[in-house]
Amino acid sequence: MFMKPRAIKSLATVKSFSLNQWNKVLSLSPPRTNFGWVYILIVALALLTRLWDLDARSLHYDEILHAWYSWVYSQGSGYFHTPLTHGPFLFHAGSLSFLLLGASDFTARLIPALFGVFLVGMPYFLRNEIGKTGSAFVSIYLLISPSIVYFSRFMRNDVYMAVWALALITIMIKYQQTPKFRLLLAWAIVWALAFSTKESTFLLAGTIGLILIFQTSTHLWQWLKGNRFLSEIGPAGDLLVVLATCSLPLWAPLVGIIQGIFGIVLVNPDPNDPRVIAGELIRSNAETGAPVGGSLYIAAFIVVVCIAFSIFIGLLWNKRLWPILAAAFSIIWLLLFTSFFTNWEGLFTGLWGSLGYWIAQQPVERASQPWYYYLLGLMVYESLALILALVGSAYLLIKHRTTFNITVIAWGILTLVLFTIAGEKMPWLLTGITLPLAIISGIVVDKILASTSPMKMRFQIYSAGLISFISIPPIFFYLILTPSPYSKWVLFLSLSFCLIGFLSLMFFVYQLKFTDKYSINSRSIFLMLTFSLICIWVLGIGINAARASFSYQSMENPKEILVYSQTGQETSYASRCINQINKERNQAIRILVDESDNFSWQWRWYLRDFDSVHYKPLNQEPQKINSYDVILMSKASEGAQRDHLSSYQIAGDLNHLWWFPNYAYGDISFAKLLKDFASSQGWQTLYNYQILRKIETPMQRSRGTVYFSEKFHDYIETCMER
Repeated sequence: MFMKPRAIKSLATVKSFSLNQWNKVLSLSPPRTNFGWVYILIVALALLTRLWDLDARSLHYDEILHAWYSWVYSQGSGYFHTPLTHGPFLFHAGSLSFLLLGASDFTARLIPALFGVFLVGMPYFLRNEIGKTGSAFVSIYLLISPSIVYFSRFMRNDVYMAVWALALITIMIKYQQTPKFRLLLAWAIVWALAFSTKESTFLLAGTIGLILIFQTSTHLWQWLKGNRFLSEIGPAGDLLVVLATCSLPLWAPLVGIIQGIFGIVLVNPDPNDPRVIAGELIRSNAETGAPVGGSLYIAAFIVVVCIAFSIFIGLLWNKRLWPILAAAFSIIWLLLFTSFFTNWEGLFTGLWGSLGYWIAQQPVERASQPWYYYLLGLMVYESLALILALVGSAYLLIKHRTTFNITVIAWGILTLVLFTIAGEKMPWLLTGITLPLAIISGIVVDKILASTSPMKMRFQIYSAGLISFISIPPIFFYLILTPSPYSKWVLFLSLSFCLIGFLSLMFFVYQLKFTDKYSINSRSIFLMLTFSLICIWVLGIGINAARASFSYQSMENPKEILVYSQTGQETSYASRCINQINKERNQAIRILVDESDNFSWQWRWYLRDFDSVHYKPLNQEPQKINSYDVILMSKASEGAQRDHLSSYQIAGDLNHLWWFPNYAYGDISFAKLLKDFASSQGWQTLYNYQILRKIETPMQRSRGTVYFSEKFHDYIETCMER
């Protein structure tokens, strides 16, 4: 009854899409412009940086959690969704990778890495909104961004979420420009994938929902007053209705925030909640985030009401299209959460547990990070995007108030604010904050270069390249050699080369000033130097990314804020040694792994192909361990088992886990920053970490030892030599 003509036309267009048109879309032809070749090069570099030496670093503690359950699923043991490990998409993707290519550290990270490549290329689809030069800059920044590179080579959900977020922003902008049914269908599908990936989707949905409400507020008000049909709410309203009606049942656990008013427990608190520990809040035996006792029926009633309301609003909006969109969302969501109908409990854990669990987690504030944690991370790794976005946002809102610019700025601000307010702060969430900042930066760079004529812009780019070419090598070598005995001479040569390059460029500008072709003025010179600074800054960002993701020193002794519970490299070295010894012997090795001090988890992954592996806590009382060939033990347990280790030989110690020490930055305040800014010691501390990665506070670590039976003496020496 209320169907919109444009929707009917769009649906007809999809049905009449000819075979020749599909062949044209799917055909692979070389690009016809330099811009297209630039993107081919950027994506090729992304493929190289994401896949090169992908398995060099031992799997992070969280990666092992994901890899293990994905592997178990691929072995036919099934997968059961639990909100603790986020959505099921990652486990289905990981299991598929293992089924097709076998299980390894490389295949565990392969699909996230490929998503990281796709993320780098995605700004191409926004080239008309960002600008061609700006979109290329965004892709280059995503190519070398430390947080994006690091977590693109990481088996977690965050690179998936970055792709879904940018896809949703792209669909939102394109649909508002040209409303088509296939874009609405893509909108519903991507939201289903996002909600099946990670609970941070609720923050993303809240952000985008607020933007859409603002954009369609006038039409919404007219509909509420009865002056307009819901079907005439406009493109932004269409997107809002589809998002709201498809996801509304998933928001039902929000009522748990006010459960205390009614004296019921719809969201069971976490056992580590300070209020539970203090006795101010009672926790039941039920799962964290789940309704307790009779509240289960209340929760079911709330979900049913939400579903009914969604159906009513959806059909009121469009009786013919909404069922298709809702079915697309529901089928994808249901397939993933029930593991293709093999785990019907996933229907409950997905509908209520996903949001319920993380509502219960907020007071716990795992990782105990300060409120400025993300600002600190941005300044260490993403300073260029942060500064360009901060300065550029004001400029864009004053001079270039387009729908796209306002949308991206709002996305960036709300994301940073919501993640800062959220109780749990982790380094991988920097990816979601960096993404909108990079896009804002791209818009700003495009405006800088587009503010002059094409000839002047070309001159500015060439000049910036000249300055960068002259300045970067000596600066780079100075940083590499510091603090060698030759540092002062390298600094002197660096400054000399920079001065010579700058004077040469100024002489070049002075000569061109008298030609009508260029008409160089002080504004052009300022913009040129600004772009030169950006080029040099980009190199610094890239060096940070390379150091964090590819430096073996960072893997052996990580000092990056991006690190959280990183498995020591010795773990994978030891596992290779054990595997090698096992291959050279005819008899299977019997292995004992200590379960205390969180020591056992990564060995489940690295020793997954061994049949005779036993796990016991060894830190409490002596155990009968003489029958084992290999013992992997936490340092904390050695005292209790010392009398039983006389027949074993130490193959080596290992750093089991690494953590970046929170207290190294936990006392930062505005007054302290002012004091450090005015002191040489403050600048020295900044230089030591930002350039040299030296910190006064040692990294936190958990240590262990590898013991072999004495009969393996020859094997151990051979293995160590290799």
